[in-house]
Formats: sequence, structure tokens, C-alpha cells
Amino acid sequence: MQVPSEIELKHLQLQALLRDNNIPDNELSYIGVREYPETFKAHPEYHGTLQHWYLIAGEHEVPVCDIGSVDAVDE
Repeated sequence: MQVPSEIELKHLQLQALLRDNNIPDNELSYIGVREYPETFKAHPEYHGTLQHWYLIAGEHEVPVCDIGSVDAVDE
């Protein structure tokens, strides 16, 4: 059995979150797979790799590797 990477686990958590909860698309939605651009400086080790991307708050396109955690937040 192959163990998923930390990034793949985060993607799977987000997919489960979207599947199991009624989260509006303008809060969180899955965009698809894209290349991590060299203009992003946070993780140069991912430049040129394919990442899962999410749209957050209807305006921020973020690769899964740049999402810190998938934790519940009490309001």
C-alpha cells in the first residue's frame, strides 16, 4: 500500500470537507490540477509540479501545498 504524501492527504481532506458539508462555492471550491508557477516564492521545491488548486472566498486561487491546515474553526 502506498501512503499518500502530506499534500495529497490535505487534498483528500478538502475533498471530504466539500463532499460532506454544505459549503457554498463562493467560500471554497475545487478548481482542478495546475502547474505550480515559478512566480510563487513560498515553495520553490514545487516549481513546475502539478498541484490541486482551490478557490477560497471566491477570489483567492491557492494550490493545496500553500494551504496551512484543514482544521475546524469556532466562530
